[in-house]
Amino acid sequence: MARAMRESAVPVSSLTLRGQRTRAALVKAARAVFERRGYHDTRVVDITKAAGVAYGTFYTYFDSKELIFAEVVEELHRDFRAESSSDPEVTSDDLAARIERTNRGYLRAYRKNARMMAVLDQVDTFNPVLRDIRLTLRHHWVERSAHMIQRWQDAGLVDKAIDASYAATALGSMVSRSAFVWLVLGEPYDEEQAVQQVTLLYCRALGLPYELPPEGDTRSS
Repeated sequence: MARAMRESAVPVSSLTLRGQRTRAALVKAARAVFERRGYHDTRVVDITKAAGVAYGTFYTYFDSKELIFAEVVEELHRDFRAESSSDPEVTSDDLAARIERTNRGYLRAYRKNARMMAVLDQVDTFNPVLRDIRLTLRHHWVERSAHMIQRWQDAGLVDKAIDASYAATALGSMVSRSAFVWLVLGEPYDEEQAVQQVTLLYCRALGLPYELPPEGDTRSS
């Protein structure tokens, strides 16, 4: 993603305030159009019309549709990280509660960004740059989880026979693909029960204790 962003026509830092506003309007319009039309059917002219700017103005800021898509995903990534970590912190020694907090935040962030996540799923196999964008978005979650598992292994809380990287990849895939099925494909689910069940599976896979709350107690903030 970083490589694609560096190829943008004009660095944000070099723009005037008016230029920054125009660029931001293009990015906002691009996300709306991508969500409505999908990546394949979106044209640059669709973006400029939605932003209320001339067609040629687009190329003052971006060299291609691919690059503005990269910018949209970069903003999506920031939104995801902020939303998924917005719940109150939990005590560091309550590992299950930390996992539950992360899963709840991730599902909530996915729900708020489901239309754009559907577009990401559409584009990540046919273009190497767009595939790298998707992998970069995923890498944040996998790397964070792997480091967390490694710390727990060092503390003697998780079996060292478990490969932290593979565990983070597999368990992260469980959560992210479940979110896709529920929130993009529309399979019925209850969000709080989903949080509890993916957390139960996550903890059991690592050999960590986790007790479901009493019936009627959602634990949600």
